[in-house]
Amino acid sequence: MNGRTVSVLWIRALLQGAEQQGIDLQQLLETVGLSQEILHTPYARVSLETTLNLWRKAEAWSAGKDFGLLMGEQVKPTHFQLFALILMHSESLEAAFEKSIRYIRVLSDGGLYHLQHAEGEAAICYEPQEADFSRHQVDAVLVLLRNFASWLACKTIPLKRVEFCHPAPENLSEYQRIFAAPLHFSAPRNALVFAPEVLKEPLALGDENLAAMHEQMLEQQLAALQQTDTAGLVRHFLVNSDDLNVDRDQVAQRLHMSGRTLQRKLQDNGTSFQQLLDDERQQRARTLLTSTTLPLTQISEQLGFSESSAFTRAFRRWEGMAPLEYRQLDKP
Repeated sequence: MNGRTVSVLWIRALLQGAEQQGIDLQQLLETVGLSQEILHTPYARVSLETTLNLWRKAEAWSAGKDFGLLMGEQVKPTHFQLFALILMHSESLEAAFEKSIRYIRVLSDGGLYHLQHAEGEAAICYEPQEADFSRHQVDAVLVLLRNFASWLACKTIPLKRVEFCHPAPENLSEYQRIFAAPLHFSAPRNALVFAPEVLKEPLALGDENLAAMHEQMLEQQLAALQQTDTAGLVRHFLVNSDDLNVDRDQVAQRLHMSGRTLQRKLQDNGTSFQQLLDDERQQRARTLLTSTTLPLTQISEQLGFSESSAFTRAFRRWEGMAPLEYRQLDKP
């Protein structure tokens, strides 16, 4: 699978869909070797191989139902938090789709999107990155895209047609109910096809300032994911931690390795856990000092320092001045 991974946010959505279709979650997790702990780690990633195995088990246990269609219906924007906020504050549906194309890797390496324009129509197309994706996985993604589009526009988005690469199943009633559009199977692409003017309509909640703030956060996650070494995984962990009161062994446990193994891998990457932690503390300290009015005691706690004097010493080492001096620099 070439090291491809999937966000635990997508895994949670998949599991919730499975549970609502009567599948025993604990048994499903045990079958594929996943623990409950990883489900409560927002920054965690699961290998694409394990994710595909999870899909296969859930499909098999759904007793012949249209698992992908029903699972896609049950996935909500709230499953994807920051990703959904980015799309919500886009100027138009087309702008939202373009952002989803850029940031999709934050959710999954399993598939890619692209927009196609032709005379009288526009399509958003989905391309699985592995040949053994099932029809259920493709169906779930297309339902999800359709529902997200309607959520963003605050109204049901009409479709000109829906195209599927896979052959038509025997029963089309759920497809007809969900998509309410002509269905084309054994097509050369997986796509939702719209009238082009639909993509141009401004979104009701578009806000450029909020979009820019949220995009900066996603850019950090994307940058961390583009580093496939252990240092990149640790950076990803730290960037997504609510506070930095963590140590090497805690991070190692979350990454499913021993503290010594983590130390050795980071040495191979030419760095150390302490260096990565200090880098994130420095970056976060700058942000907290310039964009909030939090007192130093609270900032120290968020950064994982035992007392504010230790934070002050560290900040002087990083920036050559005291934290309060740095905060004053940002004021007119």
